[in-house]
Amino acid sequence: MAIQRAVVFGTIGSVVQIRSMFTAEVTESGGDDAALLWGVYLEALYSSVDVLLHNSYSTYQYELQARTAGHWVPFDVEDFAHTGANSGDPLPNAVSVVLIAVADGLRHVGRKFLGPISEISNVGNYINAGTMVNCAACLLDYISPVTGIGGGTLQPGILGSGETFHPFVGGSVSSLLGSMRRRKPGNGI
Repeated sequence: MAIQRAVVFGTIGSVVQIRSMFTAEVTESGGDDAALLWGVYLEALYSSVDVLLHNSYSTYQYELQARTAGHWVPFDVEDFAHTGANSGDPLPNAVSVVLIAVADGLRHVGRKFLGPISEISNVGNYINAGTMVNCAACLLDYISPVTGIGGGTLQPGILGSGETFHPFVGGSVSSLLGSMRRRKPGNGI
């Protein structure tokens, strides 16, 4: 078993660079290597989120990293093309749908901010009912383990203090729109 991370690289409007990070405990077995397991996991997750995201959003690759002696060490880069499918008027880049994944123990929570989204996805400051159904499907893909044909596994979770891995055991979708502060102008990516 190895603690690994996938960093998905993309852009908003071919101008704003974005990254999304996912952490998991990966067990390779029977021909199921890390690249294959991560590919299955990310493909399922992004296939369910594409419908939520504005069409100015696109990904182009992901980098796989292994946790070694307290540091993330890159070991592979894979092409990964996904584009948002929603063509309505976009909300600002920082406005996001927030997925909240929960792991065992106190304060072991993973958050995933999905954006940019379109105005038709919300009513006021809340996610509309139709969008919430898609968000729930995405949350399920975010927290669910993957088992390969050869018996390899990928268990999503978070890395806590002391280099302890905590697998996700549940989660929720915030009905209130969130804000990814790092995407505000002047605060980086």
